[in-house]
Amino acid sequence: MSTIYKDGQALTNALIDNIIKTRFEDIEPEVVDNTKRRILDMVGDIVGGSLCPGNPELAELVRDWGGKKEATILGFGGMGPAHDVAMLNAIFGRSFDRGPLTLIIEGDGKPGTIYIDGKPLRRFANHITETTAPVALAMGESKGISGKELITALVAGDDLAARLHIANDRTPPGQAPSPDLPPAPMTRGASTTFGATAIAGRILGLNSTQMSHAFGLSMMLGGGGQVMFPGQAPSTAPRQPKQVTTDAKQAANPGWLGVKDPFFLAQLARGGYEETVGTKMGNGIEARNGINAAQLAMAGWAGVKDPFFGERGGYYPGLSSCNRAERIWQDLGKKHIVEQVFKPWPGGRPTNAPTQAALAIVNKNEFNTDDITDVILFLSPAAAAVHYSKPYIIGDYPTMNALWSFYFAVGSTLYRKSSKDENFMEDKIRDPKLQALIKKVKLDDLNKAEGIELQVKLKDGRTFSEYVDRAIGEPYKPLSREGLIAKFMEQVEFSGMVSSRNSEQLIKLLERLEDVNDIREVTKLAAKR
Repeated sequence: MSTIYKDGQALTNALIDNIIKTRFEDIEPEVVDNTKRRILDMVGDIVGGSLCPGNPELAELVRDWGGKKEATILGFGGMGPAHDVAMLNAIFGRSFDRGPLTLIIEGDGKPGTIYIDGKPLRRFANHITETTAPVALAMGESKGISGKELITALVAGDDLAARLHIANDRTPPGQAPSPDLPPAPMTRGASTTFGATAIAGRILGLNSTQMSHAFGLSMMLGGGGQVMFPGQAPSTAPRQPKQVTTDAKQAANPGWLGVKDPFFLAQLARGGYEETVGTKMGNGIEARNGINAAQLAMAGWAGVKDPFFGERGGYYPGLSSCNRAERIWQDLGKKHIVEQVFKPWPGGRPTNAPTQAALAIVNKNEFNTDDITDVILFLSPAAAAVHYSKPYIIGDYPTMNALWSFYFAVGSTLYRKSSKDENFMEDKIRDPKLQALIKKVKLDDLNKAEGIELQVKLKDGRTFSEYVDRAIGEPYKPLSREGLIAKFMEQVEFSGMVSSRNSEQLIKLLERLEDVNDIREVTKLAAKR
């Protein structure tokens, strides 16, 4: 039976102890396999993402900064300090929004639980790996660690970030706050930065005191360290009582009406808004701050006393502020929580189901997109995420506007009969014929508990439709090894920076990463030579 913690400092100490003492042999085989897949996926995402608009210029800027040659800039090549390189590689890896994501734990039947094939689960949207894998690779290369230690450090850090995140039930992104879920407390900093700090600190060999200071320093670097009070939480607007349903599959939060919800309609009425580089930059800053915090602690700097639950300067304003605190310590050291979803295609995860439907339509039917009269994307309440449904515009950073748009995902996939990195480059985005097709895409309500349905109407009267309940890439609908390798090769070939021979060797090394003696064997193959 797990220890029950009432004192935040005691729990912080236990979390730190777990990070330092975790051994490769302690990690479940399925988590080891998952982690190797996530690293392989991220290496491909980083190399492919290196060409995303703005990234070549950023790579040149980082090279101009100079400094110690500790780690390799994947894709372009060249070396720099580990913290700069981890930042750069994390930005590359998030650029086409294609990395592993989402925490999935056992559900308890309470509001927010979903049911997949009768099994209760709870999902938490997150993007941990896109920060932590680049940190592990850069720090691992700087110290010449083995593949086993790389896997162990990454799992230890990811598990910490995950446990801190799932300590509160949360409304799914893009939906109105649920009246049946208590509001999560105010936080400072980012739990993902703690994961990066844990990885860097472990690889640097920090002791428990230094590790604690490193977490406290990462709070400061991330904008934390201010005074908060137990139970402090953001206020939420009152909503109508939940609408009871007996059909609970991959459900939305109780009371959420999807495209018919007043909150949804009000947000869309505000019009389109510009996405920015902030999404990918966030992962880069988390990576850099995590490493810098560990380095500062190693140099003797002190952080806040209790970085996770301290009322003065902690991530949470006290352990009691977490509405599901027991998840932090349940099976600590015995069960490791890591991200489980693998995206086959670029774009925010909600766009993958419409993309899959569009690919099915173009692969099954012969037609000219000039003959399309109407495209209707029917969204179930669970699929109706506001930030992907907003009116589509082309802003100052067109790639991000495209990545987070149902309209673009559907229009581009129908038009190009594919969904890959190159389709999200600015010249492809601005194609007048594509933009004309996107204007024909409309959203409507799907009267099902989950999934989406795409309908395409042609001038000759033909109508094609495709229903997708859950996009490929879920643990219960997995992306196959062949699919993951194809994704990896597509991105490497798009970059033009890594040879086919080196790509094949990379895959072999990453699939048996636990047998690699020095991680530098991997990083040297993943860059232009």
